[in-house]
Amino acid sequence: MQGMRALLALLTILPASAQLGQDRLTVTGDAEVKVAPDRVVISVGVESRTPQLTTAKTRNDTAIAAILAVTTAEQVPAADVQTDFIEISPVYQSRDTTESRENYLIDYFRVNKTVAITLRDVTRFERLLTAIINAGANRVYGVDFQTSELRKYRDQARDMAVKAAMEKARAMAAAAGLRVDKPESISSYNQGGGPSYGRGRGNMNMVQNVSSSAGDSELGSTFAPGRISVNASVTLTFRLLP
Repeated sequence: MQGMRALLALLTILPASAQLGQDRLTVTGDAEVKVAPDRVVISVGVESRTPQLTTAKTRNDTAIAAILAVTTAEQVPAADVQTDFIEISPVYQSRDTTESRENYLIDYFRVNKTVAITLRDVTRFERLLTAIINAGANRVYGVDFQTSELRKYRDQARDMAVKAAMEKARAMAAAAGLRVDKPESISSYNQGGGPSYGRGRGNMNMVQNVSSSAGDSELGSTFAPGRISVNASVTLTFRLLP
């Protein structure tokens, strides 16, 4: 009984990641793994504006075709190139809000197209992006560095988080003169390192657990891939033993 009172006193100063319920102890464990990205998703687009819709579309199509030709020249597989977003809309002149809508005058037409390109050699990123811009891309909507071994790093981060939670539970119980039984329940949450791209999709970084080690290759100039993180959080519940 004295040990249980000591545990209650201990838990009053611990963060919400540890909770006591009757003779149960619930703890959380967190872990992060870092890994060098081995692929990158580039979301680029072309926006064209002219008073004539057909002209705007023709100009846009020409630029997009040039961008696709660049991906072919750079030997990016067709399966890794995807039209990701299309918008064609009129833009009206400034108007008096008292006018009826049928009197609104169109100032110009706007045509937007976005292409998502997956590059599986990050050392070629800067070269590819430069070529795409030279081909006519006037919008860069996102650059997302990823790992192709996401599952591997998720599992690694989760295992580390479980070990951290186990150690925390044992230490807390021991400090109170108690022990913990085997976990009665386990739940987990993974975050970071996953794919995500596309305009208007809530964008970038669907999370998954991943470890990172920055690129060591000499890529030069302004390119710095850095590291991506895969995080895992687990919650374990134990029965307390005297």
